Amino acid sequence: MTKILYILKKEFLVMGRDVHSLMVLFIMPVAFILIMSLAMRDLFDTHGANQIKILVVNQDKGAPSIAYIKTLENLRTFSFHHMADSTGIDFIRHKMFQEDYKFALVVEKGFSLIADSNESNTARRQMILLVKPSVNRQTYTILKNTFAASLAKARVAYLIKGQEEMLAYAGIDIEKVMQPTGDLIETRYVSKSKLKFKVPTSVQQSVPAWLVFSMFFVVIPISNTFIAERNYGTLLRLQSMNISTGLLLAGKLMPFFIVNLIQVLLMILVGIFVVPLLGGDKLTMGDSYGGLLLITTAVSFCSISFALLVASVAKTTEHATTIGGVFNIILGALGGIMIPKFVMPDFMQTLSVLSPMSWGLDGFLDIFLRNGNILDVMKESLLLFLLGLVMLSTTAIIIKRKLSL
Repeated sequence: MTKILYILKKEFLVMGRDVHSLMVLFIMPVAFILIMSLAMRDLFDTHGANQIKILVVNQDKGAPSIAYIKTLENLRTFSFHHMADSTGIDFIRHKMFQEDYKFALVVEKGFSLIADSNESNTARRQMILLVKPSVNRQTYTILKNTFAASLAKARVAYLIKGQEEMLAYAGIDIEKVMQPTGDLIETRYVSKSKLKFKVPTSVQQSVPAWLVFSMFFVVIPISNTFIAERNYGTLLRLQSMNISTGLLLAGKLMPFFIVNLIQVLLMILVGIFVVPLLGGDKLTMGDSYGGLLLITTAVSFCSISFALLVASVAKTTEHATTIGGVFNIILGALGGIMIPKFVMPDFMQTLSVLSPMSWGLDGFLDIFLRNGNILDVMKESLLLFLLGLVMLSTTAIIIKRKLSL
């Protein structure tokens, strides 16, 4: 017991001398959380005031075209900005790039033929949708389908005009028939334990992601201290004092586990208090603090084991920083840290299971976003502990061999 206390005292003293590496562990994730939470706010804000801006030019000016555009304006997803009916395509294109409009809708003359059912196919070709090439195909497809559905609704509304009395006599309520279906649908976000009215936000994604990423970056301070001790002969002196390799590794694990706990607490506080001050969404916690502690412990153990493995094989601190940094970036990009996994192609989502950061991220998302409990994060935690044990055992073998030379 006395030996481990002396080892811990030594580790904390050495850690305190490497202030710059410790600052990286805290400042970097705070910056990432603030930047990414605010940058991705519009991606997740499906219920806010943000709207897709669309330029609209009505060259037809007939009753059906006016009714159609009015139907589109009733959709709160879009914000239409009208231009003169004589505006040409070239000027519209210039306006789109000048003021960053991603879409423009041109209703050409002849659109009002929509009133004639025999001319419906012709009428559908009386609209032009201008799209900037930077818009992804999924967004364009959703927008086009929305316009087509609104067109069908406007056409039906125009065709039954004047038939209200007959329809009422038949017991058909026109208002209910023409009511937007979206108003009849209640949105609920499901969680693993129960239905919960928690709307997913950017900060719910950013905090877990950058928590995992920053915890794996302990490779920098651990490598600095470990390689310095090896070069100065500290490890050999400890071995001569009958300090076992297991006890030596335990002395490395415990201080940085405390550092990781501080990281988690700090990032959570940033998500709850700092991000809202800058105009972002507030982080909401899950209900399982036991699950949060379990996945935090598992990620911390795996990340420290990875750092020790890198430090044991690297020859210099620069070598270790390069190896650790490159692997962290690759694992982070593959594991959904840089880009949410749900926007990745299918083959990339399949590959993401190879990254331990993906396991940790899924565990944190289970707690923060899906209202999971200890059982829900048990699988990811066991995988992280198992991988950590493998890396830690490999590290112990490498250290024994190097010290015996």
